[in-house]
Amino acid sequence: MRTKAKTKIKAKKRGGETKKIRKAKKKAKKAKKAEKVKKMKKAKEAKKVKRAGRIPFSRAVIMSVLAFVMALGGYGGYKVVNEYGKYGADFEKRLHNAVEVVDGDTIVIENGVRVRLLGINAPEKAECYGEEAKKELNKLIAGKKIILEKDQTAADNFGRLLRYVFVYNEAPDRDNMFVNEKLLRGGFVTSMYVKPNKRYLALLQAAEREAQKEKAGLWGECDYESAQAGRENEREQASEPFDEKCVIKGNINKRYEKDYFLPGCPNYKRVIIDPRKGERWFCTEKEAKEAGWQISAACGNIHQFEE
Repeated sequence: MRTKAKTKIKAKKRGGETKKIRKAKKKAKKAKKAEKVKKMKKAKEAKKVKRAGRIPFSRAVIMSVLAFVMALGGYGGYKVVNEYGKYGADFEKRLHNAVEVVDGDTIVIENGVRVRLLGINAPEKAECYGEEAKKELNKLIAGKKIILEKDQTAADNFGRLLRYVFVYNEAPDRDNMFVNEKLLRGGFVTSMYVKPNKRYLALLQAAEREAQKEKAGLWGECDYESAQAGRENEREQASEPFDEKCVIKGNINKRYEKDYFLPGCPNYKRVIIDPRKGERWFCTEKEAKEAGWQISAACGNIHQFEE
């Protein structure tokens, strides 16, 4: 009897263990299937991200990284926003105020920034129509918002910005007024091509031809051709050196670059010095360089011998 009872207990125990094992296997199989499904979903999502070309990070993560970079800018010395000194940010895009008219082709805007109107040349104040040109420019821009447009050359050697100037018109259906062209059409100034700035060259030269044809401004009031010849004669008279040893010519070209020419340079004889325009004679190359002049490219490798 005892043997049969023991056999029944062992059989019952084995049956219970088998049931537990089956349950555990079923649970493991279910977990394995769930893991497989999870991996498939992850792979599918990665493929979508790759196709869309998106960064596989959430918006919150991206914003956190950007905030961290901004914080580094404050503590690590990195500048996120550029600084432009007296010009300020968005100089080329924002509107400006003219605070002073120097002459017929030069103005001063906010923060003391001097601007030379590009593509035109006004008579000097003492010359015929010099005062009229200044008054007309003042009339066109006084109390108005202006736009400054840059071409190829940003500034001249005198630190003045070279720009086309427009008077801003806030009316959606009205054009901004092109000041450079307006001065030319009225005969207050003459055109002047400053290489390589060609954006409005054809328009400005056409405006000058129209003024000449109509005898507008200086073309009718001034003996302009004779005045030009007179200025050339004055230049010739003023071209003699003050000392026979000081024969280096300091010339300012049409791009407002200060070049000096030595007696051996190819263009030396053709270069004329006009002191009224800041041109001068130098005794030595050292003197010329210290004054901010550079040897002309036309001179090649020619240099003055100095002991």
